[in-house]
Amino acid sequence: MSFASDPSATRILSVKPLENKDARWLNLVQIEYLTPDGQTRKWEAIHRTTTPKSSPGGVDSVHIIAVRSSSSDPTKKEILLERQFRPPAGKVCIEFPAGLVDPNESIETCALRELREETGYVGEVVGKAGGNMVMFGSPASSAAKTVFIHATIDTGRPENQTPVAELEDGEFIEPFWVPLANLHSEIRKLAEEGFAIDSKLGIYAEGLEMGRLLHGA
Repeated sequence: MSFASDPSATRILSVKPLENKDARWLNLVQIEYLTPDGQTRKWEAIHRTTTPKSSPGGVDSVHIIAVRSSSSDPTKKEILLERQFRPPAGKVCIEFPAGLVDPNESIETCALRELREETGYVGEVVGKAGGNMVMFGSPASSAAKTVFIHATIDTGRPENQTPVAELEDGEFIEPFWVPLANLHSEIRKLAEEGFAIDSKLGIYAEGLEMGRLLHGA
């Protein structure tokens, strides 16, 4: 059964406290810092334990904005999204293809690898990742960094005719295409249907919509 036909097929069974010594990916840490008024204060944060020391700029992850042109009309673009259950949200989330950077792996290599593993598609990076802006995903709670990688997917290539994902055990991901021109309205509709919208995708869509409103497109 797919997420599209039944978003409630996956659900939370229980939630319990987890000590740092038992955590594989994340630790809860306390930061002590000095404020401009000379006071020493404390802050709780999440620390990712898997960031490779070799990662450029300490980037933990990449998010791939992958676009293809319609075969019937090359001027019409479609963007590749995913449905994936996210336990912290307790819902199936709509998001960009994304993943963590492996040790000694370039940002571009990571992006194309994650795209292939999660969706089965073989893409090409547009531009150089070195020029991409490094962003903090949630600076109030974590120092984790990510970059957006732009890519194109030629679905006319033989290897993209019948893409097969290479998912890890326990991964359940459904890729799907959305017309780029309708991205804002499409993800609003998905939110109304009960899906969670990843903030990075939502902000991207809001930016496109604001541009459309300002320019009267």
